[in-house]
Order: sequence, then structure tokens, then C-alpha cells
Amino acid sequence: MRKKYAIGLCVSIFIVLQIWCSFITFHFPYIGVYVELTPQQQWVIQEMTPESASAKLNLKLGDIVKQVDGKLPDESPTIQKWKAIEKARSLLISRDGLEYEIVVNRNSTTFYDMVPLVEEGVCLFMAVLLFMKMRRSPSAKLLAAVFLTMAIIYMSLGASVRGDVIGKLLIASFMMALPIIFLHFLVIFFKEKGNMELPTRILKYLYAIVIIALAIRSLYFYPPMAKVFRYDGSVTLVFFIIGFVFNMSVLTFLHAKVRKQQSYVSSIIKSVWLSLLISFLPAICFSLLPQLITGQQILNGRYTSGLILVFPISFAYLIASNQLYDIGLVIRRFMFASLMAIIPVSLFTGAYVFLFGQEVDDKQILFIFIGSIILVSSVLYAAEYWTTRLEPFLFPRKYALQFALKKISKNLGTISSFRELKEIILVDIVGTLQVMGGAIVFQYKNDTEIIYEGEIDTSEVQQLVNSSSLLDHPLYTCIEMNSHEEYTSYLIMTRKKTNTLLAKEERQWLQLITTYLEVSLENVHLIRKLTARLHQFASQLPSESAAQDIQWFRKVMFELQEEERIRIASDLHDTTMQDLFFLKRRISTLADKSTMHQEDQVQLKNMNNFVEMINASLRQSCFELNPHLLKEVGLIQTLKMYLEKESYTTPFELEFQAGHAAVIETKDLLTKRHIFRIVQELLNNAKKHSQASKVKFHIMEIDFRFWLFYEDNGVGFHDSNEVHLEIGASGMGIEQMRSRVLHVGGHFELNTQKGNGTKFIITIPTEEVISA
Repeated sequence: MRKKYAIGLCVSIFIVLQIWCSFITFHFPYIGVYVELTPQQQWVIQEMTPESASAKLNLKLGDIVKQVDGKLPDESPTIQKWKAIEKARSLLISRDGLEYEIVVNRNSTTFYDMVPLVEEGVCLFMAVLLFMKMRRSPSAKLLAAVFLTMAIIYMSLGASVRGDVIGKLLIASFMMALPIIFLHFLVIFFKEKGNMELPTRILKYLYAIVIIALAIRSLYFYPPMAKVFRYDGSVTLVFFIIGFVFNMSVLTFLHAKVRKQQSYVSSIIKSVWLSLLISFLPAICFSLLPQLITGQQILNGRYTSGLILVFPISFAYLIASNQLYDIGLVIRRFMFASLMAIIPVSLFTGAYVFLFGQEVDDKQILFIFIGSIILVSSVLYAAEYWTTRLEPFLFPRKYALQFALKKISKNLGTISSFRELKEIILVDIVGTLQVMGGAIVFQYKNDTEIIYEGEIDTSEVQQLVNSSSLLDHPLYTCIEMNSHEEYTSYLIMTRKKTNTLLAKEERQWLQLITTYLEVSLENVHLIRKLTARLHQFASQLPSESAAQDIQWFRKVMFELQEEERIRIASDLHDTTMQDLFFLKRRISTLADKSTMHQEDQVQLKNMNNFVEMINASLRQSCFELNPHLLKEVGLIQTLKMYLEKESYTTPFELEFQAGHAAVIETKDLLTKRHIFRIVQELLNNAKKHSQASKVKFHIMEIDFRFWLFYEDNGVGFHDSNEVHLEIGASGMGIEQMRSRVLHVGGHFELNTQKGNGTKFIITIPTEEVISA
């Protein structure tokens, strides 16, 4: 609660000071006339500030001031304290024996009075932004204090130059406090970001000096003592310069200490040193030091003081955007932009001087040159950012290609099969380029494989690939990708839908795509080879149940197969079958129209029946991939329904007998799924290889064991143990069944001879079944 009251009090004081300084700035013009008392006790004008209102009051050096606001000059508070004429409404002067009365226009606020107010607004905005957004960061709070200190300096500048006591007290005190608060910021900043401990005891003494100086400056309100402090401005400037040099020395010492480490701390110190130099050195060299030494500024402090904002603004941006360690890169980029801006700005300024040389002075030319450098440099620096932001509107085609490149390159990481290569990548490429069709061709030694999308003549492409004339074909854009002993791959695009070839920019984009695609194609090829070898390895696993050290491999293989089957079944159900359902409804709606001819209605109904047949086939395929009935009605009923439905399509008589087998229904779902897959594989092998006229399945339970008998009267074959198994041969299915039986702790027996049919006897214990 006390903290809130303290913050409220500080805010209230700041608002009061802001109102007062603004009132002085806008109510009184900056006259800028300095006088000196001669031995004859006359106040004579000794100096006039060029940017002040004195240039418009017809005053000259050497004029004798007789009265200020109808009173003697000695009675003017600003003359008493600062030997300056400010806050005056009228002057009576004597020149060459003649007296002139000069009325000061109150509405003579100049552009130079607005610059500090703009700088104050920037500082206040950054202080509030830092305090609100990063209040948990101690260094951000101190940087906000640096901004607030600078805001008070800019706020009091207008009142100070007009001879206001409060304005002079504020600007002198906070000018002394600024390097100290900045040093405090550096101490906390390097402790927070670089874990570097700097001595903090000196800060107490420095803050004490500022407080003592503030107390002494309160004597400004006592006019007779104010004469003692006519040189307070010089003392303040000297203290400010010493504080700057001290900060630079601390940074130099830190950099010398850690420069050999080549760490991010070293980069931070170097960047801070450089930013501090760029911000404060111009103000010190061109404004403060010349003021101390000669009494005249080379450049007006209103201009050089603006550069001081570079450091806190840049650090606030870098801290807020987490780019602190890139400040060196930011500075180098801006310096490069400035170098690029020098030549065009110099030509522009030279042309301006040549055309209007007699109408402008040196300060205007300097302002045009420096202002143009800053403006052009800022535009060049921000060009990359704004080009990126406006690219969708300025270069829509380029943006579309880049967006597609990002999407495709991201999706390439998910590709693991040729099917995904078509559905995820090739579809995007064809759609982005707006071509009629595209293909990825794999040319092996004795075979050619083509994955295509859209309208493309695959037979023609295959002939062209085999004849080695594809790369120069006028109707296709072809890029060769992988080329080694096993295969050569090509990416082929037809003409665009507008019947034109791809543009140069699109071909370059396609070349870039292929650099990503080459790696993915090689990975897909290796995945295919690895998968084949894994299947071969699975088929050659030991047939003994005692081989427990490889049970994990069987488990992983079966889980992967089931996951892929369920995924495919879900895809078919959610996409193809839904599309067929909506197609069937659409055909039915058309067929029911009264305006439709009877022949057309018959054709539509036939089409509807054909769609229903396709849908039924897909439904059966989904069931085979994901036998959900195992959980709903149990193993025996699922096998019965499955074999009854298959009996209508098999070329042989299919018989199924189910004896007493109730105990198997109490086992886990994975065991039931293994048994279903075994029956499924037996039936598939019978369809493909048995050439039988009768196939019989029989299940029962005897002596706490589940028995599955299979028998056919087909051609038979040699025992799989006597043949070398190839991927895709019938033996692979037999070994898959053997692996499943062994995995659930069962026994697998095969009896077959060439020409004498085949018998399988599979037993699985029902007391304890190994979980999948």
C-alpha cells in the first residue's frame, strides 16, 4: 500500500512540474538576450542567441537596456540571477541616443521549443512501456528510470532557457543524476544478463552528491545568493562529461577483462560501449565541450541531444524483442545502410544547393544533408522488414511460392512412404504451380515406378524415361534428382493449365524444391528397404518359444501393423465411404426427378447399385483392417460372420465348425486379434495358392488349450523350413502366423506335401496367455 502511495505521489509531482514547465514554455517566448553591467552602471546587450526571439525584436549588440516591463533592469528577477532578459513583456532600449520601446510577442514559440517536447514524449512512452511490460526485470526498471530522467531534462529545458528557477534546478540536478542512474543500470544489467558483479558502493556516494547539489541549488529561490550559481551550468556539464567518461572506462575495463573468453558477455560489453559512444559522443564533442571552452556550441544541443535517445531506445527494443546479443549486427546493418545513403543524399543535397544556393544558409543545407542521411538510412534498414510484410500484396506470386516452399519443406519431414509422397508433396507442387499434372519417376535397373498427380500420360513418360529423351522434351519440365547404382529419380511437370511452360521464377523454385526432395526420396527408399529387411528378419526369427530376448521385436512389429491397419480403415471410413454416401444420395435425388426420362432413371439406378457394391466392398475391407466386432460380439461370432461373408466370394467350399470354446472369450482383446489375423492369413493364402475345392476351419477347447484346425485339399507345398523365404512369397504369411502363435505362447504345426493338401494345427493355452 505504501508503495502505491509513493508512486501516486511521484506521479502527482511529475504532473505538477509538467504543467508548470509547459506553462512557462508556451506562455513566455525565449528571448535569449544576455546583458552586462558596465562601469557606467548601464545594462548593455552582450549576447543574443540566434534561435531565440531576439532576432525578431530588432535588437542589436551594444543596445542599452533602460527598462524591463516599465521597471529598471536591476529589478528584473532574471537579470538579477542570470544576467538574462526573459519573461519580459516590453523593453525600453537606447541606441545612438535614441530610445525605442519594443513589445515582446507572446505567441513566438518556435520549432526549437517543440523538439524537446517530442523527445520528452518518446522518453515517457518508453519508460511507461518498459515499466508495464517488463516490471519483473530490475535492469528494465532502471532503464525506465534512465528514460524518465531524460524526460525530465527535456521537459525542463524550455523553462530553464527562459530563466525559470524550477526549470534550471530540474535540468541541472537531473543532468548530474543521468550518468549515475545510467551507471546503476549497467551494474544491474551486467549482473542480470552476464552474472558479473560490479562494485555498487560508489553509487551511494554519487547519489549523495546529487542530493547535496539539489539542496544547495534550492538557494536559487533567494535572489541575492543566486549570483553565486551563475557558473552552475559549467559545473553541471563538467560533472556530466566526467560521468560519461567514467561509464566508458568501466565498460573498457570489463571488455579488457572478458575479451579473451569469446562469450556472449564480451559481445554485450562491446555493443554497449559502441552504442554509448554513438549516443553521447556527438552531444559532448559538438555541444557541451565547445560550450565549456569557448562559450559557443558547434551544433545546437537540441539536435545532438536527440542522439542520446539512440542508446536507451535501441536497448529497450533489443531487450523487449530478445535480440540483445544481436545489437552488434543491428549496428553494422544500420551503418551499412548509412554508407549506401551517402551517395544519393550527397547528389540530392548538391543539386539543392546548385538550384537554391542563394536562398538557403549553411544550417539549412546541413539539416537537409543530415536529415536525409537519417531518413534514407532508416528506410534502407527497414526495407527488408517492410518488403517481407508487404510481400503478399506487392509480389503475390513470389509470396505464394515461398509459402508453399515452407509448407512442403515442413511436410517432407513426415514422409515415410511413396503414398504419402504423392498425397502430401506432389499434390501441393502441382497445385502451387497450377500445372495439368506432375509425376515422380523412379527408374530402376529392370523396372520403372511412377507416382503421379493430375493429368499426365504415364505411358508416354515411361517411354521417354527409358529412351533418355525426357530432359529435353518440349512439353515437360523435367529435373533429375537422385542418381546412383540402385535407381535414378526425376521430377516431371507438364505444361500449366494455361498451356504455357513454367516461368523462370517457377523453375528456380522447382529446383529449390528438388534439393529438399532428394533427401526425402532417399529416406523413403531406405525406409522401404529397411521395412523389407525387417519383414525378412521377422520371418527368420527362431521358432522356439524360449527365445525371450526377441519377444519385444515381435511385439513392436505386430503393434505397428495394427496401428497402420486401423489408420487406413479410419481414412477409408472418413473420406472415401463418406464421399460415396453423398454421391449415392445425389444420384438418388436425380433419379427421382419427374422430368427425367425412364431410360436415364434406369441408368442412374444401376449406377447407384454399383456405388452401393463399392461401398459394401469398402465396408468389408474396413472390417478386415479393423475387426471391431471382436470387442462387441466376441471372437467366435466374429469369425463366423467373417467366414460366412467370405464364403460367397471364395472359389472353394468354405466350412466353419465351432465347438466348445467359451474360455477364449475371457482372454484379452489382443490375443483374440492375433487369432483373427491368423484365420485371416490362412484364408488369404488359401485363395492365392491352395487351388483347393474345399477348405475347413474348426475351433475348440481341450485340456485348457484353444485349438484351431485348418485343412484344405489343394496342391500343397514344401515345408517352409526347407525353402528360402523371399519378401512377398507365400512363406512370409506362414512365418507371420508362426510368429503370432509363438508370441501368445502357443504351438504351431504344419503338415503338407506337394499335391496332398495342407493342414495347420495351432494350439494356444487358455490358462495364461502372454499379453501383446
